[in-house]
Amino acid sequence: MIRLVPMTSAEFDRYRAGAVESYAAAHIKAGDCEPQDALALAEADYASLLPHGLASPGQHLFSIRTDASAEPIGMIWFEAREKRGRKSAFVYDFVIERPWRRKGYGEATLRALEGLVASMDVARISLNVMGWNHGAKALYDKAGFAVTGIGMTKAIDH
Repeated sequence: MIRLVPMTSAEFDRYRAGAVESYAAAHIKAGDCEPQDALALAEADYASLLPHGLASPGQHLFSIRTDASAEPIGMIWFEAREKRGRKSAFVYDFVIERPWRRKGYGEATLRALEGLVASMDVARISLNVMGWNHGAKALYDKAGFAVTGIGMTKAIDH
């Protein structure tokens, strides 16, 4: 059984410490920015989205807990939004720690997220997935997410 538990300050500090570097690395791998700029750009994104840490308005950060572990097995962060009278949620980050992957916890977490956002009158969950992250894409496909757009890039060698 999965439980989404609001992150503690200590959990947030641990998450934030590694998340910016991981986000920067993902964008380097995707070719979205120059390696020397990636960390500063990632730090700016986090500062913009989470200016008050856990108390940032509209932002919801949860540790993923299960009876099978004393420690969280992952985390999920989403923003609750309203646009043109429709409430939605946008998932910024979702991680199941390596030892717990491919055991159904990802799917269970997404189901728990659906229940949570439904209780907030949210009718839609959106997210982005890096094109190279085939495991995540397969999970989202299996959970019923549909592709709504595809960004494509071609690097030109000089």
